[in-house]
Formats: sequence, C-alpha cells, structure tokens
Amino acid sequence: MATNRLQMPKLSTGKPEISMAPLIDVVFLLLIFFVVTTVFPENRGFVIEKPESSMSEQLALKKITFTLTKDGGIAFEDKAISVSDIERLIKESLRANPDIAVLIQADKRATTDILIKTMDAIKAAGIKRVGIATQKLNGAGQ
Repeated sequence: MATNRLQMPKLSTGKPEISMAPLIDVVFLLLIFFVVTTVFPENRGFVIEKPESSMSEQLALKKITFTLTKDGGIAFEDKAISVSDIERLIKESLRANPDIAVLIQADKRATTDILIKTMDAIKAAGIKRVGIATQKLNGAGQ
C-alpha cells in the first residue's frame, strides 16, 4: 500500500539576527532633535550683569569684545587676560580690519579702576570707536 504523504520542505533559517536599521534611524532622529533644540548662550564663560541705560543702541560695526567681571578680571573670547594683553590683541585685529570697534561688557559691579585701565589700553592701541554694553531699561524707548 502506498501512502500518500505530503512532505513539507525543510527551511534552513540559520541564526536569528536583529536588524540594526530601525535603531540607527531612531538614534539619528534623536540626534537631529537635540541639535535643533539646543540653545547656545551668547556669553558662555563669564556671567555678567550689564548696567541699565535708557539710551542704549546697537553697535553696527565689526567689533572686538572684552568682558570685565565683578572681581576685576578681564576676558577676551572666554579666556582670562591681563590689561597688558589688550593692546597686543587689538593691534593684531587692526591689521586684519582697520575699521574695527571695541565693545566692553562690564559687569555693573566692576570697579571703575579696571574699566579705566581697559579703556586706556584700548585708546593706546589706536581704537577710535569704543562702546560699553548696557541692558535696555524696561519700557525705555517705547
């Protein structure tokens, strides 16, 4: 007697593996999300409180910025410097751009001594345009 048996083909599945493509997609989307939502602060290194002024206006020229801290320190591009470095840094910048201005971001609790020394070094370097950063008074100019 012949038995008709239906024979199932044997499948060779091999080792099970996890696809990495969806994981890479999720990581990439998270990376995009964090890059887009990241806020970069304007002044990263030194936190200063600017004095207030009702006559504030924007300095429209290309500028070099020096930061004066409340404890008498001076910073340029988030690096601490001394008063003697100011003239050298300005002269280097003047070679690249002779029409450059200087902006001083002084903490409102900084001493006038360090402000005057900084301004003297700036003037000695040959800068004609110097501005002092201020915070606009609430309700001023409206």
